Amino acid sequence: MAYDERDRRLVIFGGWNNGWKDDLYTLTVAKIVGPSYAIVSSDPDLGQLSGNVELKITGRGFKELSISVLFTQGNKPVDQAGKLTLQVPGTFISETELTCITPNFEQFGPKECVMQLCIGNGDLTTTWIPFQYFLNTRANKSLAYGPGILQNCCAGTPVEFVIVARNDLNENRTSGRDKFVAKVKKEIPKPEDYEEEEGVPYRPKFEEIECDLHDNQDGTYKVQYKIDEEIEVEVHVLFEDDKGNMVQIRGSPYKASFSKNAKPNDNLMAGPLMQANFKA
Repeated sequence: MAYDERDRRLVIFGGWNNGWKDDLYTLTVAKIVGPSYAIVSSDPDLGQLSGNVELKITGRGFKELSISVLFTQGNKPVDQAGKLTLQVPGTFISETELTCITPNFEQFGPKECVMQLCIGNGDLTTTWIPFQYFLNTRANKSLAYGPGILQNCCAGTPVEFVIVARNDLNENRTSGRDKFVAKVKKEIPKPEDYEEEEGVPYRPKFEEIECDLHDNQDGTYKVQYKIDEEIEVEVHVLFEDDKGNMVQIRGSPYKASFSKNAKPNDNLMAGPLMQANFKA
């Protein structure tokens, strides 16, 4: 008995009837062993309902041929594409890596699906991985809260605030990987020797303050920055929507001020400043 790897068949030769016979039998086991290539993981393994998310897919046996990545609604793999399957082309990177852009899942609604591969004219992989898609985050539904966007913070002490991602239904997102950008800006004083042109109003200039944005992977994002002076700053929070545009979230830009008379505890998320504003 031998295994035909190309056609995935068991080949059995022989037979006995008071002497050796030349009998030959084959058994196709393609549906059991699958093709010579396999899918192992995807990064990320979730994306927005409208698609257009780039995935890095890892596995083995990838070839530089025509590659199709299939997304089938539900939690079970299929033998062939059907009405509940969406296909997108894959881009070969190496024998263990390829990329693709997710399709638009709106015809299915926010549910789960499974990913499989087909390379060349081969069969679908018998290996598969789960993929989840969710309602798109919306800038006009998302919000921010925390001392970092309030008045009378403590100068010279780090301060923070939290961004909360929300979808069209005003539901809080429960996973990360949205693209938010936070910009803290302070106005540059007008130069003493500035000469104003007639009919041309002065346009203030701003300096951007360094800040750190951390994805908590649960639909929230922590932003931290530090102001050493007694000044007022503008805090802009922008979100990259499904069209690639950077849009201000609800309430942005915010105005925060800093005083050396304030206490360091005022800059804490559970500090007196937050408690006072919550009561107000």
